[in-house]
Amino acid sequence: MSLINLEQYSEKQNRAISRVLDTLDRLDKRMSIHYSNKRAHERKDFRGIVWISVPDQEYAEEGGVNTIKVWSRSISQSGLSFIYPSPIYQKTIHVGVPVQGDQVTWFRSEVVRQKEIEEEQFWEYGVRFLGKVVT
Repeated sequence: MSLINLEQYSEKQNRAISRVLDTLDRLDKRMSIHYSNKRAHERKDFRGIVWISVPDQEYAEEGGVNTIKVWSRSISQSGLSFIYPSPIYQKTIHVGVPVQGDQVTWFRSEVVRQKEIEEEQFWEYGVRFLGKVVT
């Protein structure tokens, strides 16, 4: 199984991105009343592209790509949320967040939440940052 990069999404998937992000934002607003005081760090809207790297050799050995671009929708000091059109089975991934121009800061991250948006054939993932990747 290889990962699908943003540039490889079908026309249908590209049209669904905005709907998925808008739907998740609406749900988040409704649920924020219940969860905002339970969060350690304030979430900020962040609709932008981030990089996901699955440090699992299974993908590379099959000739697949293991670093891809995905759409993010929110970020906090401790993690972020992104959408992807397939399940990701690894619990530990690396997330690259753009900081200035083309600079990217990479974080070791743990997938702590995944939710299928069945009607749009996308998944939403919540990751917790475990620390910066030191190169």
